[in-house]
Amino acid sequence: MTEPTTIENRDFRFASALVSDEALMLAAVARDFVDREIMPIRREIDQDTRKDFELVEELQKKMAALGTQKANIPTEYGGLGIMPLVDLCVQLEEWARGDVGFICAVGGSAWSFLPAALAGNKAILEEFAPKLCGDEIYIGCFAMTEPGGGCNIENIDMHGSGIATTATLDGDEWVINGAKMWCTNSGIAHNYTVVCNTNPELGDEGIALIHVPSPIEGLTFGKFEDKVGFRASRECEFYFDNVRVPKEWRVAGPGRDAELFHNNLVYARILSAPYALGPAQGAFDEVLAFTKDRPAAGKPIRQHSVCANMLADMAIGIQVGRDTYVTAAYMYDHPEIYGPTWSKFMLSRGSIAKMYCCDVAVMVTNKAMELMGSYGYVTDHNVEKYWRDVKIIQLWEGGAQLGRLDVVRGYYDYSQFYPNILHGRV
Repeated sequence: MTEPTTIENRDFRFASALVSDEALMLAAVARDFVDREIMPIRREIDQDTRKDFELVEELQKKMAALGTQKANIPTEYGGLGIMPLVDLCVQLEEWARGDVGFICAVGGSAWSFLPAALAGNKAILEEFAPKLCGDEIYIGCFAMTEPGGGCNIENIDMHGSGIATTATLDGDEWVINGAKMWCTNSGIAHNYTVVCNTNPELGDEGIALIHVPSPIEGLTFGKFEDKVGFRASRECEFYFDNVRVPKEWRVAGPGRDAELFHNNLVYARILSAPYALGPAQGAFDEVLAFTKDRPAAGKPIRQHSVCANMLADMAIGIQVGRDTYVTAAYMYDHPEIYGPTWSKFMLSRGSIAKMYCCDVAVMVTNKAMELMGSYGYVTDHNVEKYWRDVKIIQLWEGGAQLGRLDVVRGYYDYSQFYPNILHGRV
């Protein structure tokens, strides 16, 4: 009798009290698409990104046919509305198992329009929602990170002072100057939600989110980054030189823009967790199959105790990570119980999910390499791609260090600028 690769019941990965049948159905649709459309060509996709991105663009069109472009667009504008974050996370883990760079690029559009949808900005939605809900590909980019700032923008202790891109109101127009980099979909997006500063002295009141369509006079782009992994998404440095847009294309206004920006940070921290666990689960599936069939010292690799212990650590990390991100997403979906989605508490819970799941993904792909040896390092198997792709998830959104500082904000009043009584002493 042939030993099965796994006896896990995939339907029992999530507690039914937190994850709806609809969410599981969406995850099944994603799983089917990934197995049918992505897994057979995932190596070709990686190779294609060194040429013309035709395969990536073909997949984007197929995804758009599923309605992915309409995510986070209110139903009155033809969109699907804002999906519960739990539902989105559960299906994103399945998408990420196929090619996390590709699905992150698709999700970048929904992330960029979330603030305008939450604010109910009619000027922005009436102008751009029809394009997102149309038949043609329309791509958004949340333009946050800057060349000279690193994680300063995500650092809430800086209250916007780390944002170097400026927005000045001139009559009925915002005039934007500055530079951004590392933003998913930069260089190919049709619309940029730009994180700006109207006045550093205003603190959070000076933070502004302003939509900029592309092409537009004064917006230029550098070369695309050549990355070791995450190749199906594109990023480049780009520059604003007196770019002018209508004042109505600011998402909300002083104070509210900061709340929406911080909400986007929490949202992305939570989403980073299933982005990381998708590749981790994919690598675990791969190594379960490999160690089942390959013998060592007279029996399958996974029947050796030391290897079973390694596989146990991988399984523990993935399942606990899954439970962690579902809990954080559930809390986000219920602000009436847990408070505002942009609060320090939610930033802490979202950061816990991201930090843990990213560490797990790096650990799992490393252990998969160790269990498969040289076979894990070659392109005949999928592990080396998972291994290359997951590291950047650990690095983005402020990185592992700032993320941990955000974790403790949920436990005490931490500040990087807390007064030091030794300052000023000789």
